Amino acid sequence: MALISALSILATHTNQTVFLLFNGLGPRTGDALWAHWTLLGDALVLLVLVLPFAGRRPALVWSMVITAVITGIAVSLMKNVVAAPRPPAVLAADLIHVIGRAYKSHSFPSGHTAAAFAFAGVLSLHFRRGWITVISVGLAVGVGISRMAVGVHWPLDVAAGAGLGWLCAVGGSYLARRWRWGESRIGQRVFALLVLSATFSLLLFFKVDPPATAFLPKGIAVMALIMGAPGLAKVWRDRA
Repeated sequence: MALISALSILATHTNQTVFLLFNGLGPRTGDALWAHWTLLGDALVLLVLVLPFAGRRPALVWSMVITAVITGIAVSLMKNVVAAPRPPAVLAADLIHVIGRAYKSHSFPSGHTAAAFAFAGVLSLHFRRGWITVISVGLAVGVGISRMAVGVHWPLDVAAGAGLGWLCAVGGSYLARRWRWGESRIGQRVFALLVLSATFSLLLFFKVDPPATAFLPKGIAVMALIMGAPGLAKVWRDRA
């Protein structure tokens, strides 16, 4: 579907038209909704959301870690190779509604969308339950829409990010099944420390723009610590 969307946008030359349509959601529905929703595509926030699975589903955590690495590398390479300008660098200020910082470079693909779909993809592939897929993919779609609503990505960026994230989830899950070091006791402890460090970083040091959205990442960090405590205790209590 991501590929079909991208090809349709290219074939009809509607990249700017579709962007302006979704960018108008902010004034119509309120900036707060999209400013908060877009945070669910932040890599640090998504890493913290892995914490509740630590010690409980080591295969899932390991798949998430490998997928995160693959996605980060792929997004970074594509952004630097394509080096596409973002909407604020192309459109006049009176045509665009920007929520937060007006980023102007490295538009393609959308990193937030790729991260959100990578996260949703791993959850879907791991649990194989329809309601989990519907919720996780629905939230990821919302992240993609939010990137246009806040004014920093084109529809083509979002479609590419969605497809890339899902492919990275498939590849990361495959590699995790082939190489299971992350499911070992030492691997679980290493990644538990990694995710725990990310959680405290999100809670204490994470900066957001606009600042009014700061309560969401902090709330996610607190929730992850509470839900992840039993699993963390299990990781450190059990012997190798």
